Amino acid sequence: MTKTQVGAAGELLREMVGADGDAEGAGPVRGAALRAVERARPARSVAAEVAAAGGADDEAAALLRELTGRHLGADAARWLGLHDTLAGHRGGLPELLAAPPVPPVPDEVSDGALRPPAPRSVHRTLGLLLEHAEPRHAAAAFAALPERVATELLAGGTLPAPSLVAAVVDHGDSRTRAALAGHPRLDTRVLARLVAVGDARAAAAVYRNPRTTQSLRRTIVERFDAVPLDDVLRAELTAPQGRAPRTWLAPLLGSGDPQLVVPALRWGVRRVAQRYALLRIWERTGPDAVRSLLGDPAAAAWLSRDVVDAVTEALAAPDGDGPRRLRAGGEPYEDPARLPALLATARGTSTLRDLLSEPYAHDLDALAAAHAATPFMPKACEELARHEAASDAQRHAFRLSALNEPWRTGGRRAGSTVPPARRLAEEELDGSAAVWAEGMVTAGLLDPVELVGTARPAARALDALARLAERKLLSTAAVAELRALTDAHLGKRDRAWAALDVLLPEHGGTVAELIATAGAIPDGTAETGVVTNGAVEAGTVAHETAETGTMADGTAEAAVAPGPSGSEGPARRVLRRYERVHALAALDLLYSLAPDGAPRPEDPEVLRALAVYEPATAPGLATPGWFAAACAARDVPVSEDGFAYEAPSLAQVRARLPESYGSSTHRFENAYVQGVLPAEELLSLLPARQLLLLPHDWRRLAFAEAWRGVLARRLRAELGTDPDAWLRLASTVAASEAVPEGLTWTQLLERARSGAGPAASARVVIGRAGPGTPDEAIRLLERGDHLWGWPEGTLLCLADAEVVDAVLPRLGPDGPWLLAAYLLRHERTPRVVLDRLLAGRDRDALRVLAAQARWMKRSGAMERLVDLDDPEIDLALLRQWAPPSVCHRIVTRSRPGGGGASLGARVLADWRAEGSARPAGGLMWLCSAEAGLVEELLEREGTRLDLGHQLLGCLSLFEHGGADRLARLAARDALGRSATTVCAKALASADPAAVLRARLDRELAPDKLVRKLRRARHAAHACGAVASLPPGEPVDWAALEAVHARDPIPHWEDIVSLDGVPEDVRLRQAALQPEPGPDGLPGSARLTRERARHGLGGLFHCAPTTQLDGLLTAGLLTGADLVRLAAPAGALLAYLGAAARRTDAPPGAAEARALLADLVRSGLGTDPAAWRRVAERLTGLDAGWDPGSTVEALLAVR
Repeated sequence: MTKTQVGAAGELLREMVGADGDAEGAGPVRGAALRAVERARPARSVAAEVAAAGGADDEAAALLRELTGRHLGADAARWLGLHDTLAGHRGGLPELLAAPPVPPVPDEVSDGALRPPAPRSVHRTLGLLLEHAEPRHAAAAFAALPERVATELLAGGTLPAPSLVAAVVDHGDSRTRAALAGHPRLDTRVLARLVAVGDARAAAAVYRNPRTTQSLRRTIVERFDAVPLDDVLRAELTAPQGRAPRTWLAPLLGSGDPQLVVPALRWGVRRVAQRYALLRIWERTGPDAVRSLLGDPAAAAWLSRDVVDAVTEALAAPDGDGPRRLRAGGEPYEDPARLPALLATARGTSTLRDLLSEPYAHDLDALAAAHAATPFMPKACEELARHEAASDAQRHAFRLSALNEPWRTGGRRAGSTVPPARRLAEEELDGSAAVWAEGMVTAGLLDPVELVGTARPAARALDALARLAERKLLSTAAVAELRALTDAHLGKRDRAWAALDVLLPEHGGTVAELIATAGAIPDGTAETGVVTNGAVEAGTVAHETAETGTMADGTAEAAVAPGPSGSEGPARRVLRRYERVHALAALDLLYSLAPDGAPRPEDPEVLRALAVYEPATAPGLATPGWFAAACAARDVPVSEDGFAYEAPSLAQVRARLPESYGSSTHRFENAYVQGVLPAEELLSLLPARQLLLLPHDWRRLAFAEAWRGVLARRLRAELGTDPDAWLRLASTVAASEAVPEGLTWTQLLERARSGAGPAASARVVIGRAGPGTPDEAIRLLERGDHLWGWPEGTLLCLADAEVVDAVLPRLGPDGPWLLAAYLLRHERTPRVVLDRLLAGRDRDALRVLAAQARWMKRSGAMERLVDLDDPEIDLALLRQWAPPSVCHRIVTRSRPGGGGASLGARVLADWRAEGSARPAGGLMWLCSAEAGLVEELLEREGTRLDLGHQLLGCLSLFEHGGADRLARLAARDALGRSATTVCAKALASADPAAVLRARLDRELAPDKLVRKLRRARHAAHACGAVASLPPGEPVDWAALEAVHARDPIPHWEDIVSLDGVPEDVRLRQAALQPEPGPDGLPGSARLTRERARHGLGGLFHCAPTTQLDGLLTAGLLTGADLVRLAAPAGALLAYLGAAARRTDAPPGAAEARALLADLVRSGLGTDPAAWRRVAERLTGLDAGWDPGSTVEALLAVR
């Protein structure tokens, strides 16, 4: 390979043609495997040596069969003894097998010391011997060997050899069959054979296997009369709080067992499937079971009304005719022709999922014939291609269609049964060529050489060849063809190689034709850039463009503007439109504060830039007169629409009240924000009912928050702290809603004051019926149902603490929990009400708050509940999967012993009773003092946890349960190999805790986390890598920051914004934190202030007016901060200008305007240059100006 500078295409071809140069002639040496068996030292390395020799050939296999048959046979003791001695034997394998048997060690801890697990090489060599043993002998050996051997050889890693699979399926015991059934890559035909054995434990493992098809799971369920369903699996499927996936539950629909059918219904299934599920219960269990299920509210809630009606009518049918009626009116699931007909026409993903998961009869011959006539969608073919009953030919047909999916047919995803070679000859490759080719070559359906001489265009084909080369899938024939072409046409001519990159983008032929075309170009041509059709010339221009970053016409397309000439600092970003629309309002405010004689802009370019505003951002919703006059004087359009805007009158605003999210709501919002509509007018304009049941779309609008605020002030002024007055108003509101009158709050206050109007009934339903019990309230909140009104709750959420304390006792025993349920509908949790409920300690109210604390996550109120240190509240929070910081506080203060059962003991008892996948609180308990719960977690999930979690659990178990308990756990093979080895080393030392801690610290070293973060393809993956650290173990943020400073870590912004990041880190990374809402960021006020330096007003879920009003009212920002600290200047000036017209603006806004007026007079005065500079900065015409600057910097000289 010559060392020349060529483009990407040439470099790829050079790498491909030279890829297998070193491999030519390489291959297994005859007799190498036999010599490895005879001579390899130590004996446990035999398997690795045989694998390096290319696997056992006939001679090696014969010797292995002879050795196992002569020395081991079916003698379980000999196999176990070999397992125990293989790790320490330094000689060869034949001499070890011929040596006298060594008695096996009876117990892992019989001598008081935990032995580390045998090296993996021991198990691999045992596996090699087991592969060549008689099937019955291998099965007997597996039964005697430790469970870890069966798990490693059968349940994971490389697929077991066919001889091992046959031995286990035909002769194995329940344990080894279950281990084999758990292998995630096992063929579904083998899984079906394991089910056919009739072993419940093995069938349960098959059911859990991710490769198991829905049809095979249905087979397991439908034959549980003959082979009972495994008790553990049944508990997982029927656990009330279980998290069994849909693929596990859908096959239960046709089981006929009410206990199994109900969990399947919870996922939501089609009505025909619901009908069939009830029919099967009737046929298998009887009509009484159906009646019982229909009478169960928990089950009936998942059934459609028409299904319930049809089944109820069938139950009342005479002469037992009900099942026939249901079957006649239902879906013919047993008809073999039904599913093929449906799959031939189905196109939607959800439809395909339903068809394949529901209990249709699967006739593979009929399905294959229908697919050949009308190809199924690829998603259906993926499932059918691995069907346990499909023949090799049928699998090939379905798999071909599934692998054809990336290459769209006619521009859309559809089934295609065209062989890949024919597609390449008839169609052009698209952007998915690499993915398509990789799948086809991996499946053995495509020879890569077709991509050289048949596939087109060349650019797509080359992409596919590059992917295959990267994945080591490029065949010898393809490499030979490429080498022959390059040698014949390109040779060592550098200009011919360079022409490949020039020709490639526009070349419509094959790679072979591309190489021939490049080779045909004379040597002197590529340098001058003259080629037929201008291909080289265009390519050269494109190449230069890519390097200089300029367009062909010399202009630059950049997202950022360059800094000042010669600057080495970061480039400044360009002012975006949504920022420029505030320029006119900002300048209008400055002119309103300026001395007389301040010059107006005259430059047409500045005027045109100022005209880029919107009706909603015009100051006071009107075009300023000074701006209209300046535009008229320079013949510049006064707006993008070409005409000046006029502010609507108050009468016009009143004439069109908002009803829902839409244009009318926007007009109303703009009128309030710009000060056209005074806040006090809201009380006399909007119907009170809209606040009782606030439309969801209004929650992020400023006028809705202002409406609440002005009503709270009015109530405080008129009602004071008189509980009778508050209750009278609530009664008046309820009475007016009994026959909706559409009254406003002003009218309701007047009516309550006068005592006029109808009396309220005992209970008025506003919206939907409210909850009658705390449990009903929790169920409504689980579904996000806030569509019930309660006037008392609306008023109390606006009241002061004295009012709440006076009124709440008057509402009876239901008052506290109703108020708790009501306040959870607020995105900004009413702090006063929450304080009083927490102080009152009403059990039902606290239970409602804890069970649905997720609604208070944004407000940080969860921490307040944890502060109560109440076991019931803590348990409810754990069950709701509270944030990690909350769970950590709860689990670390749980201690066994004392006056009663600890929280950990209760969680453990509930976990065992419910049969859920993990206890409430999950893996967080690994860092707790609850030794019993830690041990149970490690027992059930130890081998599935990463090493860090295992070591943390072992450390906790040792510290709170003792060395003996840890040794017994490790001896039961509950932990992974590495964790067991560390435990053995630790327990043999003088300070086991120090050894465990040191190894855990090594596992959590920052460099390991950094490697994970760099591999993360998406932000969610990066955040997951941080969140997946063992609970309670801190992240070395200083080390991560240092690494990021040297070489930026991907998705850093998302990482440093995670919950639980220390505040000092967040302060240093303030620019990357999310914008604060009206209540600021969690943590100290300093963090909110630091974040304000980097921009405000960009929240989608919160109007800028609400955000800034809230920050000023809460004291998190001052008026001076809006001028000297916060950014961006344009938006903040627009806010201050609008606040000057609003009647409810916080005092901080006036303080900011006063400071701003001093700066305008002293910094701008009547200086034309200063005013021009400010106008250019606001409109983005000053390329050297950073739009993320403060108001003070805007007004200052550079």
